[in-house]
Amino acid sequence: MGKVCVIHYSEIGLKGRNRPFFERKLVENVKRVLKGVWDVRIERLQGRLVFPVDNADLQRIVESVKSVFGVSWFAFASVSEPTVDSIKKTVLEEASKIVAGGDALKVEVKRADKSFPITSIELSKILGEVLVKNLGVKISLKNPSKKIYVEILKREAYVFTERIRGPGGLPVGSSGRVLSLISGGIDSPVASYLMMKRGCEVHYIHFHPFYDNSEAENSKVMEIVRKLLPYSGRTTVTFIPSYEFQMATVNIPAKYDLVLFRRFMFKVAERIAEAEGAKALVTGESLAQVASQTLDNIVAISIGLKMPVFRPLIGYDKEEIIALANKIGTYELSIKPYRDCCSIIARHPETRARPEVVKELEDKINMDSIVEKSIKLSSRVVVE
Repeated sequence: MGKVCVIHYSEIGLKGRNRPFFERKLVENVKRVLKGVWDVRIERLQGRLVFPVDNADLQRIVESVKSVFGVSWFAFASVSEPTVDSIKKTVLEEASKIVAGGDALKVEVKRADKSFPITSIELSKILGEVLVKNLGVKISLKNPSKKIYVEILKREAYVFTERIRGPGGLPVGSSGRVLSLISGGIDSPVASYLMMKRGCEVHYIHFHPFYDNSEAENSKVMEIVRKLLPYSGRTTVTFIPSYEFQMATVNIPAKYDLVLFRRFMFKVAERIAEAEGAKALVTGESLAQVASQTLDNIVAISIGLKMPVFRPLIGYDKEEIIALANKIGTYELSIKPYRDCCSIIARHPETRARPEVVKELEDKINMDSIVEKSIKLSSRVVVE
């Protein structure tokens, strides 16, 4: 009866009446990554997504679907009629492709259709006996070397021998839009990835020290954004030159440069986020990792902000962040040489900034004017 790809989700299944909304988002995102690879109609069937894959390039489908948040796991299955005899035949055909001498098999049966005439355990036993009799294999429930999976729906059954892990989480776009402050470093791409995993549509803002935005537009920052594109889909990057801030703070005590610069970035980012329809900001801050990320400084930097700031890495250590950067493929790009604004670090930066001092210095340099001038010098790039 053909082959299909069966996609399972986990967290979406815990949703209530809004579950169809999350399922539709997941379908949209699967279609997006499959565009140009395998354009087919995707059905929502009893807690899973299903689409035909006859004559498809399965490896390209694997590479595409593995980048879709919301996918817990997926499999390429042979379709059977939902009858015991048809399932027996299909199980035998699929098992014969993978068994070798000495293999111990386990048959796992799940009934999405509870009206099926026998229980999952009973059918597992029947199918096990068929495999022993026809293939001479052993059955082991505790230590199988291979597994055969059977799923029974109302209109058809699926038989497969491998489950491929997806990234989990929630479908991108299901949790709203955020603006991520992305540098050329290791942390912010990982933070952006984690927000995508929680269903956020992530757009970016990048602050740079160049006079011409094109220098930043042609930098590794765009390489990092493109590396994350399979997870995010279409996005934008707003480039903000920092020289207006740097010129205005020449006579400010050097130890406050970093804290004031973070304030500048957040104030600009809020304005850009409003223009992009984003409801929160995202940073790659990790508590006490560097001088600007001490608890006192985070408090001083955040006072008066209108938008929430998500810091998904706040409890991660550097090794954990690097491990995740390697996993998603951004680490090698992040360590390439680049003169970003994170290099604005005084010899002895303030680690316990006092909010009243920060406010006094902001007024002295006329921070609001610097923000306005910098936004006028910005550029915006669409990435898709």
